[in-house]
Amino acid sequence: MSFSYTNNQVQEIGSFLQNHMHKHNIAAMSADECADLLHERFLLIKTPPKGGFNFREMLRQGRDKKILFMKGAFQERPRTRWVIRNLS
Repeated sequence: MSFSYTNNQVQEIGSFLQNHMHKHNIAAMSADECADLLHERFLLIKTPPKGGFNFREMLRQGRDKKILFMKGAFQERPRTRWVIRNLS
């Protein structure tokens, strides 16, 4: 299953996550934690098998320069897990 995202969606979701982390003094969140929060707020549809699939797909599309890259996103090495850091 393929999902397409717009630059506006990336900006909206990125701003929401940065505001949430700043407000709640959270240093970083995993892709799955972000996906759960976004799903609760109706900003991202969850699909099986893992809830973070759509969110990680958005991050991969940004990494591959198909859309904007989300601010604060990075991949931990060597496991290459996606993490979103609080930039404030």
